[in-house]
Amino acid sequence: FALSLCIGILSATFTPNLRADEPTRKPILKIELKAHVDLIKDIDVDSENKYVATASSDRTLRVWELATHSLIRTIRPPIGLDSDGELYCVRFSPDGKRIAVGGLTGYTWDKTICVYLFDRESGIMVKRYTGLSDSVYALAFSPNGENLVCGMVSGGIKVYNVESGRLAMEDKDYKNYCSGLSFSKQGMLAVACRNGEVKIYDSALKLIRTKMTRGKYPYCAAYSPDGLKLAIGYGREAYVEVLSASDGAFLYAPSMKNVESGDLCHLAWSPDGQTLWGGDSAVKGYYRSIRRWEKGGQGGFKDTESALNTLFALRPLRNGGALYCAGDPSWGALNAKGEPDFYVSSNLPNYNLQNGKMLLSRDGTTVQFGYLQGGIKPIRFAINSLSLSNDFHSKTGDSFAEGKRDGLMPPLLQVSGWDVRDWDSGPAPTLNGKKLPMYDDDASHCIAFSPDRQSLVLGTQRCLRVYDKEAKTTLEISIPSVAWTMNISQDGKLLVAGLLDGTIRWYSMKTGNEILALFPHPDMSHWILWTPGGYYNASAGAENLLGWHVNRGKDQAADFFPVSQFRETFNRADVVSQVLISLDEDEALKTADAARGKKTQNVVVEKSLPPILRIVSPGSTSDVASKTLSVKYSVRTSGDAPLKSVKVLIDGRPAEAARKIEEVASNSNDNEEVARNVDVAVPEHDCMVTLIAENKFGASVPATIQVHYTGKVVVDSLKPKLYVLSVGVSKYNNPDYNLNFAAIDATDFAAALEIQKGRLYREVVTKVITDENATKENILDGLEWIQKQTTSRDVAMVFLSGHGLRDGTGDYYYVPANFDLKRTRSTGILFYEVQKTVSDIAGKVLFFVDTCHSGGAAGKTRDLDNDINKIVNELSSAENGAVVFSASTGKEVALEDKKWGHGAFTKALLEGLSGKADIQSTGRVTVAMLDLYLSERVKELTDGSQHPTTQKPPSVPDFPIIAKP
Repeated sequence: FALSLCIGILSATFTPNLRADEPTRKPILKIELKAHVDLIKDIDVDSENKYVATASSDRTLRVWELATHSLIRTIRPPIGLDSDGELYCVRFSPDGKRIAVGGLTGYTWDKTICVYLFDRESGIMVKRYTGLSDSVYALAFSPNGENLVCGMVSGGIKVYNVESGRLAMEDKDYKNYCSGLSFSKQGMLAVACRNGEVKIYDSALKLIRTKMTRGKYPYCAAYSPDGLKLAIGYGREAYVEVLSASDGAFLYAPSMKNVESGDLCHLAWSPDGQTLWGGDSAVKGYYRSIRRWEKGGQGGFKDTESALNTLFALRPLRNGGALYCAGDPSWGALNAKGEPDFYVSSNLPNYNLQNGKMLLSRDGTTVQFGYLQGGIKPIRFAINSLSLSNDFHSKTGDSFAEGKRDGLMPPLLQVSGWDVRDWDSGPAPTLNGKKLPMYDDDASHCIAFSPDRQSLVLGTQRCLRVYDKEAKTTLEISIPSVAWTMNISQDGKLLVAGLLDGTIRWYSMKTGNEILALFPHPDMSHWILWTPGGYYNASAGAENLLGWHVNRGKDQAADFFPVSQFRETFNRADVVSQVLISLDEDEALKTADAARGKKTQNVVVEKSLPPILRIVSPGSTSDVASKTLSVKYSVRTSGDAPLKSVKVLIDGRPAEAARKIEEVASNSNDNEEVARNVDVAVPEHDCMVTLIAENKFGASVPATIQVHYTGKVVVDSLKPKLYVLSVGVSKYNNPDYNLNFAAIDATDFAAALEIQKGRLYREVVTKVITDENATKENILDGLEWIQKQTTSRDVAMVFLSGHGLRDGTGDYYYVPANFDLKRTRSTGILFYEVQKTVSDIAGKVLFFVDTCHSGGAAGKTRDLDNDINKIVNELSSAENGAVVFSASTGKEVALEDKKWGHGAFTKALLEGLSGKADIQSTGRVTVAMLDLYLSERVKELTDGSQHPTTQKPPSVPDFPIIAKP
């Protein structure tokens, strides 16, 4: 089926103290996957075929490098609190330097629609074209780049002078929306309108001909490269025709053989005019196809399956191939022969065709769903244990039956006396013969009855709508994306929906308010869980999957701040765990604050923003022949938060020549960027150079350059030193805390690395602190020792094994041998001390943490907020720069066993460091190799009960840890 376009004009939504003609300044939570998370509605490629631009309903414009398919930049136009900001069309200017984008944009504050023009290289908004009467669904630049044509849903077309922004021409005489615009080589403009007309304008934009077409719904118009032919594609019918560009006479109709349903409404010509491409939205299994006609549409054809969802656009490539985008969301290309070239997908959890397959616990705290379309690859997320697991269905292979056996129930899909028809992907479902109220441009995809059998819920593209038996709407819940599947908890309190954007969201069946949201990462391992107010919990390494979109006015691109930049305030597992109990975020916060004895400070996100830093030059990848790289960057911060510093990192660690650029004057205008330069001493090898700005509110998102060193290399035979601080406590002053193997773990870890002397390291210096020697004073001395000894050439490893706990205020501590629970602050080691040490060490840092053992201190203090994820995320952040290996994840317990002689984590770690992690026999074990080995080996040892995790900042490349003899 083809997903219909939601085009309704929005009612205005405003925040206090905000001018009515400005976008909201209220931060808006958005998923960020470095890819689109909703329908990709349009795609374009620059004339040189270097860059690709994609526009999405997720309200972002993304720029990619065509050759590598890698994301270069995400551009965020201003958005509203509802659908305002959805993007439907995108076009490069003829010179490729600018990108125009339009859609449902700007109505909330302007009461009209606008189109934005952005600079491709910087992402800066350079122009805003205003006064459009309805959503913009098509754009086209004139061949000379002077004019920009905008095709609207209603109101016809408007043409703007690109540089001045003035209206050059408009034609309101259209009775439906204009979805197809095409300029010929000679400057002629064709406009396809769904009222059956194709209008032709000359190079002076004067209307010269109106043709009533053979088909009913002209959707696409595409001039051939020589400008002599005009291809018209039609929606809702399997028909394409090619006309004479000179007089509009019919020439021929390409073959529609085997197009059983749907249409081929998206068209593109190859540069030589010998191939005509057609995009297929017809249903043929799960996939949509692209058809390649030979001889410009008069010859044979070849169909190629290309996407899992509706194809939205086709663009020709210089190599004779075609570029496409789809609603998966995905984009890709076919080569000149019609064969798949590449495919770029967000790989979101796909809840399509899962109606009836989402299982839910009675209280709604555990949900089972399939990661793939149709319910394939089932997995469970349990809020109480903070676990995302697929281990449950290894028993019999029947995950659905096992879910029911474990107390998880499917939705109620049929109820006596309720005859629901035409709801599956239909625009006009009925209940007992009565049409269910829906928006005209909407379509339904899933249903569920309430357990008391008194209500029906319909999941649609726009909302979750609750009906009574008389087919009357009793509740309408707005949703951010298409609803594919849903379920209702057996107590009738919670409605849980799986959406196209990959999220699963919990709503109150009483009020319709959103209560909680989950985004399970495509890797089936990472996840983030959050409340509408932004309180969250995340698996290790997943904090940057969610962030705040902050508008900067209607003439500026918006900013985006990952929630990790507000970790101290909003990383609250205790609040997240309470919210499904209270069904109210404010009540959950009060309960969580009462439990920890500390009231949460009210933080206004938009007034507490870290700086924004952008590297202006060199580009994201740079060849460097000299030992000094001049980096030009711009930095912006709020007037009341001057910059404290700009750090320069090499491969994630502080640079020698420019470890810190001290106090920088604040900007007088929040929207003003201050340009600066810094000379960076680069090593004689490929590396990553990273800049991070800091103000009183925190650190900026890192800006990174990949440097390829091309200069003369002087061979340095001097190997680095390795410094090891290894701490383990098995015997505590309070014997209730005692463990079996923590001290042995620490001793054997250091011993396993001492044999690396003369191999990877010229010297290995270890400091081992165990049992009665592991006092707070001695451990702090050890941290100071390793920080002072390690130079920028060296490697530091810190190993901590024993107990960790979080006190009532949420602070996390490592538990020394002389720890006293009644004097936590004076006898425990606050993890800030570890974090500060990690941050200040000059060389590479690896941190191994095994502090989630069962019993003892942990058993007596464990609460809802006592999980290791927050610590791992803090230490592995770009500003701290450590590679972190954690024995467990979330609230999992780290296991010990006498038959191993160690904890499971250390047992696997020692094996990996002995060389077993070198699965491919390379002679070395790198961070990535050890990560893989630990993950599989610990799972094997503990029968899937313990899951170690490794987190490495993106600014730190993979590197060897040990060398085999």
